[in-house]
Amino acid sequence: MLKLTKMKSSIFKILPLFCLLILSGNIFAQFAPDFGSAQTFGVLAATTVTNTGLTKVSGSIGVSPGTAITGFGPGVIENGQTYSGAGSLAGLAQGSAQIVYNQLLAQAAPSANNLTGKVLGETAGTISLSPGIYSFSSSAQINATLTLNDGGNPNAIFIFQIGSTLTTASYSKVVMSSGGRGNNVFWQIGSSATIGTYTNFCGNIIAHTSITMTTGATTTGKLIALGAAVTMDTNNIAAIALNADTDGDGVTDNMDDFPNDATKAFINASAGSTVAFEDQWPSKGDFDMNDLVMVSKYDVITNAQNVVVQVKGYYTLIATGGSTTNGFGVEFPVPRTSISNVTGGLLEARQDKAVIILFNNMRDEMATWNTRPGEAKTAPKTYNITFDIANGPNLNVFGNDYNPFIIKYGGFSRLEVHLAGKTPTNLVDPAIFGTQDDGSNVALGQYYITKTGLPYAISLPTEVFNYPTEGTDISKAFTNFVRWAESSGSLITDWYSTTNLGYTNPSLIYTN
Repeated sequence: MLKLTKMKSSIFKILPLFCLLILSGNIFAQFAPDFGSAQTFGVLAATTVTNTGLTKVSGSIGVSPGTAITGFGPGVIENGQTYSGAGSLAGLAQGSAQIVYNQLLAQAAPSANNLTGKVLGETAGTISLSPGIYSFSSSAQINATLTLNDGGNPNAIFIFQIGSTLTTASYSKVVMSSGGRGNNVFWQIGSSATIGTYTNFCGNIIAHTSITMTTGATTTGKLIALGAAVTMDTNNIAAIALNADTDGDGVTDNMDDFPNDATKAFINASAGSTVAFEDQWPSKGDFDMNDLVMVSKYDVITNAQNVVVQVKGYYTLIATGGSTTNGFGVEFPVPRTSISNVTGGLLEARQDKAVIILFNNMRDEMATWNTRPGEAKTAPKTYNITFDIANGPNLNVFGNDYNPFIIKYGGFSRLEVHLAGKTPTNLVDPAIFGTQDDGSNVALGQYYITKTGLPYAISLPTEVFNYPTEGTDISKAFTNFVRWAESSGSLITDWYSTTNLGYTNPSLIYTN
């Protein structure tokens, strides 16, 4: 017995050094903690679980040390039951969840994976991420779609360490490239998480304080609040996998937007934006940026592998400030030959990329201009387009930044006006570039700016733009426009606000 004791003592003296040698070669390797007693829970809180509406939770619901669970029904619990109080299974589950939180926090993220200040799904370099550990020293935000590029492994491990809060924009999305559920995706939150309306989330949220799921948000993982409440409103919490997959595409029915169609799985909805044009290009003209004003939104449909298979566009024509017969179209980042089944628009011939034309003459679309004060206003006009894509790109490649433009003709020349930096289509007359006030440099790939560096078209991340009155230079109506434009959009990004003091000359802004 004495000999065995000495041997055991020697092992324990050697073991720390042995472990250190192993870790030194892979110090940033992530591991997935075991949820232990919390494994069967879909929702777990410290003080209360509150629900409004027809929420569905797959997994048990627990509260400890609190006891209050409200809103079930109308909420529904599948594959689980409720537990409340420190003496229940919820108490043991909270202990296990705290261990998971500590293990996630203790894992070291490489310095290159510190994403502080970046917006997931939007900032370059954070639209698609590989398995690993990622950190934010303070808060984190998800806009648009964040793709977890798991290399075809739905069990790949992703760990996000967030110092304070996590918030997501409405209709944002976190998806795995394999179409997986993200069982090994973990979001360790230093304070609270707020998941925005109709967000499709992926992974387990373990928050130090609280979690709020706003209307229509869904998630494939657990919701665990160590210090306070979990609040829900008409959500789908699919923490415990349901086996039903009617169309056999690898995405369970409760997470599949098209449960009966194996060619489609997810609707990726974009927020609305507004584009506005000056149609006197290559002249600067009156530069009132109201010659055509269009609002657009998109649903980009992807399959289980997150490959784009269909696009739906929704447009609203707001203003047509001029007598010029401008047409309107959008170029998409896929070959024309990959497009089929176009509805609501014309797939333009003789183009390399897919160009959809909504109309050729805005004067046939609106009776009045909607830019001249005192003149009768024409109601906004809507357009819907749909097209299918064969052999499409991954969603993060297709993106949500397309190429809208207006068309006009000068004699036999086709003139197009695009956003600054966007390229013209195949059919434009290249001889016009660099003439009159246009500062385009074809050799440098620089298009659609004036010789003083101002754009001929603008895109704004809002569905409401109070544009200048007819004939009013936009720089006179909006006092920060030139500074914003000259900074390439990096300064005073809310220059178009009509509520910020000193941003506008109100008498030069068109109103109803």
